[in-house]
Amino acid sequence: MVKVFDGETITDIPRSALALNPGDLSGDLISGGTVQNFSSSGIKDNATKQSLVIEDDRIVVKNIKFTNVDSNFTVRGDVKVYGVLDAGFVRTTELIVNQRYEKQYLEFAEGDKGTTIGTGLLWRSSPYNKQFVLLANPDRFFSTEHIEVTGGRNFMINGNWVINEDSLGDGIVNSRLRKVGRLQGLSVSGELNLDDQIFYDPVSKRFSIGTELPSAIFTVQDEDNDIEMVIDGSKEGVGKFGVRNTKSVGIITDDQIRVLVDEKGDITFGHEMKDSTVTRAYGKFSVGVKNPREQFEVAGNMRLGGRLHSKGDEPPVTGTHIVGDIIWNTKPRPGGYVGWICIQNGTPGLWKPWGPIHA
Repeated sequence: MVKVFDGETITDIPRSALALNPGDLSGDLISGGTVQNFSSSGIKDNATKQSLVIEDDRIVVKNIKFTNVDSNFTVRGDVKVYGVLDAGFVRTTELIVNQRYEKQYLEFAEGDKGTTIGTGLLWRSSPYNKQFVLLANPDRFFSTEHIEVTGGRNFMINGNWVINEDSLGDGIVNSRLRKVGRLQGLSVSGELNLDDQIFYDPVSKRFSIGTELPSAIFTVQDEDNDIEMVIDGSKEGVGKFGVRNTKSVGIITDDQIRVLVDEKGDITFGHEMKDSTVTRAYGKFSVGVKNPREQFEVAGNMRLGGRLHSKGDEPPVTGTHIVGDIIWNTKPRPGGYVGWICIQNGTPGLWKPWGPIHA
């Protein structure tokens, strides 16, 4: 045992003069000085200069090398990491990328799962978390929120803009638009189909409504009434308007038929219940005459006021006639008559000559 006595300091005592066994010298008996090559069962000191300072509420050291931190800790101040920061979860209020670094982006590695599918950005929120995540089949990004760009900027593909705040790019040529607002300057190339009711065939250059198989340049098919209305042209240079099947055609005003061509080809002007309708014809008018020379020409018989006007070289000997029917003489000569007039109903009736022709 070493005993220290009050009194004069004892110096220059060689170690060999002291009989010390392990455990004989207590640490509380040593004060001051430098302990070299200090070690214990838990501490080994290899420092060649002072590196660690212990103060009341902290440890001061310039560099720390460690493998694991097994508890939560707080860092007050800046932290620089030269290497890879591998974290299971990063929560931050602000992320700043130093542009001096070669990689200026977030990188999601495959990790233990061997895939990056399902990785992305997540913002914890209520009532649901906001996400921007990579999905597969096909590879795509999924966002729970709207994606917005500032005014005057575009969404682009391969360097070409495809959509901005008020326009579609020229590269958009295919779409399945279901509803649009007011269109101005619409230009359509190729086949047209509007609600399976309005069609255009660019091969035949025909337009149709109600049928996909137009029979003319313009066809309107009324399925309910089985009427096929057409506008077409002929090789003879004639424009045609009417119906393709055996139906009547009417020209109307005020929802009233004014001119009717029935399925047999008979033509009716006006309406039998409206005899006040006026029909005007300017120029030459003919019936049965291809090239009329007069204002009005009729090739055959006619009736005026219900009375027959016919022609012949003698009174009729057959047929039923009424008073007032007239036969115009086709062989007039001096001493003869202009014609014959029926003065009594009958078959053929009683006829008398009229209009003597003087020599």
